[in-house]
Amino acid sequence: MLNSLQDFRTALIELAFESHRELCVFSEQLAHPLYHDRDVAEALSAFARSGRQAQMRILVRDTEPMLRRFHRLRELVQRLSSRIELRRVQATVDTPDWEFVVSDGRRALFCDDRDQWLGSYDADNPVRAARLEEAFRQDWSLGATDPNLRRLQL
Repeated sequence: MLNSLQDFRTALIELAFESHRELCVFSEQLAHPLYHDRDVAEALSAFARSGRQAQMRILVRDTEPMLRRFHRLRELVQRLSSRIELRRVQATVDTPDWEFVVSDGRRALFCDDRDQWLGSYDADNPVRAARLEEAFRQDWSLGATDPNLRRLQL
């Protein structure tokens, strides 16, 4: 059971370092206190650069907070666009209110209360990971790239 931002930070770093092929993030707005954290961004960057098969997909409901102020994960997505893809859920899509990160069909980090940072981390739960991956895939197919997050190449 996770019950603090620090617990989520530690679990997400562990999940990223233990992942090898695929890491999927489903989030409201990539909460700044967690995803902007230097160690979290470095762990996600290390995963994305770990090998040819490493792929990260991020699905968010609201990209506005990432546009209003500096966000390490936004910079990472722009820098490693061939390894990390970010899409925004369409406003017409009814999505669950919880957030999660799932990787390699085994690991699942789940947050069901963003305000109090309550949730769980399963380092080896293929059944839960499969359910979350299925929810992610359904919404991913309905997501769209946010043109405001693209880096201008001059």
